[in-house]
Amino acid sequence: MTLTIASLSPALLHGSQPQVADRNAARLAAALRSLVAADSELRIAVLPFGCLSGGAGLEEPWSATGAVSQLAPVATRLGLHLAGADRFAGEARGFVVAPGRGVALEQPSLGEARGAPAVPVLETADGWLAVLVGDDAQQPEYARLAMFAGAELILNPCAERLDERSEARRLSRGARAWENHAVVVAASLGSALDEQGLPAAAFTGRGVLEVWGHSGQLLAAGDGPAATASVDLRALRERRAEPWVNFPAQLRTALYAPSYAAAARGELDPGAAARAAAPAPPAYDVLMLQTHEAFIGSEADRDATIADNLDRAFGLARLFCMRPTTKLLVLPEFALQGSDGPHPQSYWERVGIRIPGPETARIGEFARQCDVYVSAMVFEYDPEWPQRYFNTAIIVSPAGEVILRYRKLQCADLNGLLNVTTPGNVFSRYVERYGHDALVPVVDTPIGRLGALICYDSNWPELWRTLAMKGAEVICNPTSEIHSDRRPHWYAAKRAHAAENRLYVASANAGSEQFRPGAPVTGMNRGHSALIDYDGRLAACADGPGVVPLVGRIDLGALRRARAAAAQRPGAFRPEAVADAYARFEGFPLDCFLEQPMLQAAEGPARVRAHIERLFASGVFHRP
Repeated sequence: MTLTIASLSPALLHGSQPQVADRNAARLAAALRSLVAADSELRIAVLPFGCLSGGAGLEEPWSATGAVSQLAPVATRLGLHLAGADRFAGEARGFVVAPGRGVALEQPSLGEARGAPAVPVLETADGWLAVLVGDDAQQPEYARLAMFAGAELILNPCAERLDERSEARRLSRGARAWENHAVVVAASLGSALDEQGLPAAAFTGRGVLEVWGHSGQLLAAGDGPAATASVDLRALRERRAEPWVNFPAQLRTALYAPSYAAAARGELDPGAAARAAAPAPPAYDVLMLQTHEAFIGSEADRDATIADNLDRAFGLARLFCMRPTTKLLVLPEFALQGSDGPHPQSYWERVGIRIPGPETARIGEFARQCDVYVSAMVFEYDPEWPQRYFNTAIIVSPAGEVILRYRKLQCADLNGLLNVTTPGNVFSRYVERYGHDALVPVVDTPIGRLGALICYDSNWPELWRTLAMKGAEVICNPTSEIHSDRRPHWYAAKRAHAAENRLYVASANAGSEQFRPGAPVTGMNRGHSALIDYDGRLAACADGPGVVPLVGRIDLGALRRARAAAAQRPGAFRPEAVADAYARFEGFPLDCFLEQPMLQAAEGPARVRAHIERLFASGVFHRP
């Protein structure tokens, strides 16, 4: 089940007349014949946006365009599925031409359309195909619509240009592969010619050819005329059948559907207009403190270990937080208690941190002394939830008060690492007690509207989007990302989500750890703490593990201007377009540990396996 996929961008003629489209169809046919001659395993080719007009857009409507039909005999003769897109009488539309069938799939641009979007898929012997036109691939929810329908290969005819967001768009295409376990193929036109065969003066595009594998790796890339990669479809399907770190199978759509619906009604961020009109606060510094973490070895050394971790962290942080420009400190995940795997729930009743409690009081004291906001993560025990514990992020104000408490929504419970509780596991009771808004809280402060995500959370674009729809500007991201072959894709996807939602991410990771008192110090965690800006750029980055006090600069005025400019451009994300789809799709079930707490960490993967079987039965996943 191995096939070759090509991303294709030959030089095409620039013009809106039917005869130009006919000549471009002939050019494409010649280029495809050459590709097949070089690789007989070629099965799918993606053509750029503007593949018939050379980027000019055709005057004829889609229904009257004959040039697309000219590709049908080429597809049949060469045994290829051809995906492309162009603008027809002003309408952006993608298509797939199938061997022996002609146009087998049509896909209007979702960013330009109105009403409820649909992403049809095409079943082929080489996988289930979907097309996302142009910048639609920048919106993760649109790729989810394709995954909901069973897509395995997302084909993206696009029209790239060179600007400050070029890298962000590349990161987004990789993120769509990573978070959906799907192959993503993009093609953008690199050059166009006028009638004399010279570079067309009106063409301003940039060639980009990419094939992303289902684990988020870039398999092939270039700027023209073609890039090819071998794709193992069986490996993709086997990956989707694994419960471990399976993002599509662990997606709880019912957590996020109400937020999309509320955003469509204008209810999530009623203060957005006033905030945009108000003067932005001065730029300030944030300290991402990459620490050494000592792990609690037993209940007996709980207090001493937490005190030691805080002594070392605050001893170093104080040097930077006393500077008047520093306004925010972010500590890594597990910075207070460490994490050495699952324990009986009774253990966490004694070792867990209460909010408020002595530990939050000490954090508050530091915040008051240094006049900074402090973000930290704790394993929390809450007496209102007996026999349970939470992975919780807090933000403490310079007044020493806990002003935000976020309990991790996407945690290690489903991966068999911890028997922790998430709000989704007890959703009905949680929302009854605190309201839906408490699932993803944000808080207004003089240094911006703040939110929090913790480690594994960052792989769910819906969670990022909910924060953005609530107006979050700075995300505090305590994390514990370890060394692994999947590390760069996780990290790149986080940068993509920052860019897609135009927000800052202050990400603090552990630099080293000690599993037991007296044990060797290890570098399991990767370090690489970072401040990611609203274009997905690394505004500051630690270039490895170790104890690192990393300082970066946050400019909310620049962020708000970028958001205002983006809102004026076409193709902005429309929450109303996906709210119904998220409400209807059967994601990973909520309330799965409502009546009985998770006692053994192995219970999580068993639940994921059961849901994977449901996805196979419904045709969302396809068996190897």
